[in-house]
Amino acid sequence: MRPLLLCLVLLSGCGADAAFERAIHQEAEAPLKAVKSWERFLEEHPKDPRSQEASYHAGRLYAEVLGRCPEARHHFEAAARFNGPFTGPAVLGLMACPDYFPLAQGARWTFVDTLSGGANMRLELQVLTATASAQGLVTGKFYAGETAFRDYRRHYDKEDWSVWETQEGVRSPILRWPYAKGRSWAADQPQGPVTYTIEDDAARVATKAGSYSDCLKIRTQVKGFDSWVYDYYCPAVGRVKTTVGVPGAENPNTELAKFAPAGG
Repeated sequence: MRPLLLCLVLLSGCGADAAFERAIHQEAEAPLKAVKSWERFLEEHPKDPRSQEASYHAGRLYAEVLGRCPEARHHFEAAARFNGPFTGPAVLGLMACPDYFPLAQGARWTFVDTLSGGANMRLELQVLTATASAQGLVTGKFYAGETAFRDYRRHYDKEDWSVWETQEGVRSPILRWPYAKGRSWAADQPQGPVTYTIEDDAARVATKAGSYSDCLKIRTQVKGFDSWVYDYYCPAVGRVKTTVGVPGAENPNTELAKFAPAGG
């Protein structure tokens, strides 16, 4: 009886322990119930030292099981505000719901030049290696007809609220969270200093691989140049189209012709 009496005296502590364990056990067998249990835990025990972990788990379930990014972002943001073991995973969760730059080993993309539909140029890419969708090496080749004429090799990292691309020894944040229209940042590329701007955060894009919605339209302009590049990134697919912008016009360049997700 003594443990029971102790729990009655320290009701809040015992209640928090029981609620936490219940949510943990529900995740495998009843994930929908687990979401509600995590949210109930956070509501009833907001100052519990495990609240960061609870927020992260709630966000992960909303993202992975329910596919509901607005609710997932709410919980990931709460977890990211803490300085603890779930800060990094929460930031990655924010950047992955939706995921505009998937890095899963084995994923493949085929790009073609828009004007000839691939007769003049084709680029075949694959994620050669990946680590927990946070790091990856993307390799491939450029083709003219059936002849390969140039290799493609770039390394990507997701950290510090950004997707970093390393090419020719230069590391540049090609995407930066929050993914909101009007957001702009400066960086370096092999061509020189560049400015990135999110021109649209709900763009619609049509390519040979299909039509996509809710995409990011990123403008990249090298300092001193009168033209710029638009890259379109779409949820769960990544980059699907590239165009060249000049004052008053947007000219086609390359577009996605085929995408095979990891295991697909």
